[in-house]
Amino acid sequence: MRNRRLWTATILLAVVLSGLGLQMRGAVIPELEVEFVVEKGLLGLVGPAGTLGYVVSIAIVGAIAGRLDVLRWYTIGIALTALTFVGLGLAPTFLVFLAVLVVRGLGDGIIRGLDRPMLGHLFPDARGRAFGMYDLAWAVGSAAGPLVMTAAIALGDWRLAYFGLAAALVPVVVFVWHLELPFEEGREAILDRRALGTLLRTKEIAAMALAMFFHTGLEGGLFLWLPTFGIEAAGLSQSNANLLLSAFTIAYVPGRFAATAVAERYDYSLLLVGIELLLLPVFFVSFFVISGLTTFPAVFALGMLVSGVYPLLVAFGTDAAPEYSAPINAIAAVSSSISFALVPMAMGFVAEAQGIRPAMWIPLVLALGVLPTILAARRSISIRDGRGE
Repeated sequence: MRNRRLWTATILLAVVLSGLGLQMRGAVIPELEVEFVVEKGLLGLVGPAGTLGYVVSIAIVGAIAGRLDVLRWYTIGIALTALTFVGLGLAPTFLVFLAVLVVRGLGDGIIRGLDRPMLGHLFPDARGRAFGMYDLAWAVGSAAGPLVMTAAIALGDWRLAYFGLAAALVPVVVFVWHLELPFEEGREAILDRRALGTLLRTKEIAAMALAMFFHTGLEGGLFLWLPTFGIEAAGLSQSNANLLLSAFTIAYVPGRFAATAVAERYDYSLLLVGIELLLLPVFFVSFFVISGLTTFPAVFALGMLVSGVYPLLVAFGTDAAPEYSAPINAIAAVSSSISFALVPMAMGFVAEAQGIRPAMWIPLVLALGVLPTILAARRSISIRDGRGE
């Protein structure tokens, strides 16, 4: 029991630091634009660069998780991530910065490919709540990300934030290396081509993957471009624009706390339908109706709603085949990462040509696809299980 608590705390701490590192990107974009003299269209490549390595590694890890030495590879992933944070702090050019982001994605993909399935095995009877804790930890880190970067800029150099994050990961690497797994390795079923085909034909998993693609483009776009929107469209100073991103990510804390509290009491798909019915109009108001300081409460409300979608979608898909939790986690990650990378890039080109406010239509239009996907899945599942016509 004690070892399980130690592993839970370690996984959640690593997730906090991962979220922190990810959310520093939006706050550092204006600094990169000035220091490296880069256009917005190229700045949009920060998203795809960070995602490229991530997608490759998490897809491979998810497919072969049942054959891996989980402890060794989890440690390697954390160590590689720590080294790349040092690399980001030392990057002399924007091209090098992008290249290090790709490598960082490889390390992060190894971690993410193993940690959520590990947490699911630690709490097999409360998977939705466990994933809620996971995403709540990520929300805490992501809320701190813009603040840490803003503090580093105030101290005189954005690079200090990356050096500090690398230093924070070193004791985590040492601690993980000396822990023993609280469950036997091999809990993950071996994934072959036939099993993968079966998973992709499962209605819950197919709906999860498609809805994830529609949803995470919204998150990726806001994580990268929200400070720019604050400066250029909402009329805020750079420091306040970074705080706008913090308001969005801080809202993930109460939002995911609420999602965790209700996850085991109601049907996952029903909760998703309710969230989407509120999320879409709040997004429209936040970016096309209001401006100035009134943007803060609207963006906070939007963050609370957005925060619950990812963990509920993963729990919805995983419950259909829990013995394949790592491959399902990989399917969710690959689907979401494609959108997470492409939407910010597309927004960068639109922002360069027409301005940042028109670019906000891209994530909104994509997010419209989540609700019909979940509703169609609910109907198909009811028919399959004999509860509908």
